[in-house]
Amino acid sequence: MSRARCYGVMVLVYTTGFLTSLVHTVLAGRLSFCRARSINHFFCELPTLLQLSCSDTRANEILQVSHAGLNTVGSVLMILVSYTYILHIILQIPLAGRRLKAYSTCTSHLAAITIFYTPGTLAYIQVGKACSQDQAKLVSACYTVLTPALNPLIYSLRNKEVKGALRRLWVRKLVPHLARL
Repeated sequence: MSRARCYGVMVLVYTTGFLTSLVHTVLAGRLSFCRARSINHFFCELPTLLQLSCSDTRANEILQVSHAGLNTVGSVLMILVSYTYILHIILQIPLAGRRLKAYSTCTSHLAAITIFYTPGTLAYIQVGKACSQDQAKLVSACYTVLTPALNPLIYSLRNKEVKGALRRLWVRKLVPHLARL
């Protein structure tokens, strides 16, 4: 990818994110809150904020669901197009070992994307009180905590040294237990 295209994609992503956030903020600023003003959540997330409002939140919810849907569909389409191109390139690699390493990288990346997008999309597509507060917290924790926590593990399992250390640890823990039997 050329530097100009990289900058262009970066500007597009930041601009889209800013404008989307701005629209959500303006619409949320028009809401009135006459119930409890304490959010029963880990952080001030839009679906939880909308549940506290006593005014009509239909416009906010429509924007929230449509944005989540468009973001997910757009991302999945971009991923599919990218991976089609990547697989085409991988199949041209002459050595099987290098092809396997490329597949391994792709698999790690797809695992990280899936762990992030699945709960993230669920959190924003469920409107109103479709799920309990505890379920909403669990889903939010999955995409805000689980993905960053698992990323080092997901990507380090491709490393031969890490695989060897895990294998040695597994044998050290397993062999003494088998010897006692």
